[in-house]
Amino acid sequence: MKLSSTGNFLVMKHFVLGLFWIASLVLGSGCVVHTNPGGGTVQAGSSAFVIRNESSVAICYVKISPSADQNWGPDRLGASEVISPGQERGWEFPSGYYDFQLQDCNRAVILERRQLAFESNDGFVLTFRAPE
Repeated sequence: MKLSSTGNFLVMKHFVLGLFWIASLVLGSGCVVHTNPGGGTVQAGSSAFVIRNESSVAICYVKISPSADQNWGPDRLGASEVISPGQERGWEFPSGYYDFQLQDCNRAVILERRQLAFESNDGFVLTFRAPE
């Protein structure tokens, strides 16, 4: 498939944006971020966010809230759900900036990031490998 110069620009833009997020979010942490998880379809105006647990620790609480909010809001997993080692879980959110926090079953924070850009019709996979 031959790309036009516009197509090449878009491919390069996504590549550079992906590298930027990987470098800024992951450097020195126990996680890896991949853009466009699974290449699946995301609802217009939404962004997919997937957490893949490759650690030895169960993720029992996931807090995700718009960056402008003062509070974390409810646990996104609910009362009985966990992301066990080797499992993954995903959500869709409206485009915007979000903060997220992962906690183990003792409610200890094992990973926290702020000001993540969830861009329209895009998304990423966070591969969690070890608590920070």
